[in-house]
Amino acid sequence: MLRLLKPSLRWTTRGYNSLAQALPVSGQNRARQSAAAFRPLAPLVSPPAAAKASSPVVQKPGSRSRRDEEISSRFVTFVDEQGQVHNRVRVSDVLNEFDRSKYFLVEVDPLAKPPVCRLLDKKALFEKEKQSKKKKQTAPESVLKEIVFGWNVSDHDMEHKLNKAIQFLDKGNKVKLDIVYKRGQKRVDKETQQQVIATVSSLMEDYKIAKPPAFNGNNCSMQFERK
Repeated sequence: MLRLLKPSLRWTTRGYNSLAQALPVSGQNRARQSAAAFRPLAPLVSPPAAAKASSPVVQKPGSRSRRDEEISSRFVTFVDEQGQVHNRVRVSDVLNEFDRSKYFLVEVDPLAKPPVCRLLDKKALFEKEKQSKKKKQTAPESVLKEIVFGWNVSDHDMEHKLNKAIQFLDKGNKVKLDIVYKRGQKRVDKETQQQVIATVSSLMEDYKIAKPPAFNGNNCSMQFERK
C-alpha cells in the first residue's frame, strides 16, 4: 500500500508548495482562502500634484513699486533714461548695463505682460518720496466742526464764534454753522433772520460756502470749507 501511495502523493502534490495545499480544504478554511483571494487592493497613491504656478503679486495701493532685484519677472519691457522702449529684455541684462549709483530700475506697470520697467533717477525719486511723506504728515484730517449760536447773538459773540470757525477752516476742517432758537430768547422775524445770515456770509466771504443756508423749521444751517 505504501508503494502505491507514494507515487500517488507525488503526483497529487505536483504544482503545490506543500502537502497541506494539496489536501482537501474544509468549508471554514475554504471561506478564509476565498476572502484572502478577493481582498481588495490598497488604492494606488497618486504622485504629488505639481505645484500651481504662482500668480503675479498685485501691489497694494500706496505701496512702493518694486525696483532692481525686487522685480520677479525674468523678462520686461524696458524704458531707458531717454524714454526709448526696448521690448522683452532680460532683467538681469538691464541691471548689468546702467549706472546703479545713479538710477533705479522701477516696475511701473506690474500687470502688463511682460511688466513695464523704466530707469528713474535716484536723487529725483528720493526727493519725490520725501515730499510725498512730508505732505502726508502735514495734511490735516478733514473733520466737520460745528459752531452753534442763536438768532439774538450779539455782535461780539458772533465775532468770537466766527473766529473759532475760521481757526478750524485754516486747519483744513469743514465747519457747519447752526443758527438756532435758544430757550428763553425772544423770537425774531424772517427779515432779522435774513440779516443775520447776510452778516455771517459777509464775514466768511474768504471761505467757500459748501452748503448754502437751509432752514429746518426756525433753525438754519450752512457749511463752509476752504477755497
